[in-house]
Amino acid sequence: MAIPQADEQQRLLANLILDMNRDKKPLPRFWYFPRGGKAVIVMTGDDHAQGGTAGRFDQYKTMSPAGCSVANWECIRGSSYIYTNTPLTNAQAVAYNADGFEIGLHVNTNCADWASVSDLQNFYTSQLNAFRAKYTGLPSPVSNRTHCIAWSDYATQPQVELSNGIRFDTTYYYYPSSWVQNRPGFFTGSGMPMRFADTSGTTIDVYQAATQMTDESNQTYPFNVDTLLDKALGPEGYYGVFTANMHTDLVSSAGSDAIVNSAKARSVPIVSSRQMLDWLDGRNRSSFVFPTWDGPTKTLSFTVSIGAGANGLQAMLPVTVAAGTLTGITLNGNAVAYTRQIIKGVEYAFFFVGVGNYRATYGP
Repeated sequence: MAIPQADEQQRLLANLILDMNRDKKPLPRFWYFPRGGKAVIVMTGDDHAQGGTAGRFDQYKTMSPAGCSVANWECIRGSSYIYTNTPLTNAQAVAYNADGFEIGLHVNTNCADWASVSDLQNFYTSQLNAFRAKYTGLPSPVSNRTHCIAWSDYATQPQVELSNGIRFDTTYYYYPSSWVQNRPGFFTGSGMPMRFADTSGTTIDVYQAATQMTDESNQTYPFNVDTLLDKALGPEGYYGVFTANMHTDLVSSAGSDAIVNSAKARSVPIVSSRQMLDWLDGRNRSSFVFPTWDGPTKTLSFTVSIGAGANGLQAMLPVTVAAGTLTGITLNGNAVAYTRQIIKGVEYAFFFVGVGNYRATYGP
């Protein structure tokens, strides 16, 4: 469980693809996270009408660096999934939303299984209608954690979520404590939010962001968060998006405090589910356009289409291919600064992407 086995196999596959194309042309890639980051904390909390949301958000604002940029993931932000009768006014919610926090619905099936798609849809429809009627100034929710982490069949939940505009689900939960045994890890085999699929293999445009850190699985902090972050940033290279549920029923949370302090000490961003979703959409809508290899000049030419939301997007080029070693990168004729970094045995040049024509030249 300590090893993200699916991610490691994916990275082996990527290395094989690069190696098999080594004598043809360099293949550019995008890095997982903004600005070359190797780990991200998605901070969430469930508020069951107890009313700790506002105080917790105020605490995160106090813990954020002065003059921080929400857009650049410099501020500590989070999501609170609430019941509609939570003591939080529309005006308060609008203000927190404008400040970069996310307030979403904590869908409740009364902790029961559902017998049909329509049963689950009725829960979503009635509760979303009540949420929108109270919080008229908020955007419609785009992420969710279902109460009691109810998940009654294979893919009805993400299908119903998608039909209601919800595309980021944190319901998969590191629980119970008798199974977890305080072992930090990757219980889905991955540290990456990935889209669901139905039983036929058809992709559903809803991301599963597994909640690896909870405050009700007898996990100790900062041990769990430190282990996950240190293995993401360290030689293991177990990069990941680490989702936490630190309940927002109460203002104070020792687990939340420990996670924030550990992340700050390592310069790891703490974001809301909505921020993470915006980044995933932006990165996945970005692409390299017509990468063309000119053999005689040993030059790769391409442009980059940057998707909305991909703030801080970085590209990667292998430093060494059969034609030689990277000697320089230009954008519209101007030299591009890059750093060299070894990822899973392959050395890459990392650089921020921009609009225009790129040329990467290789030599002896």
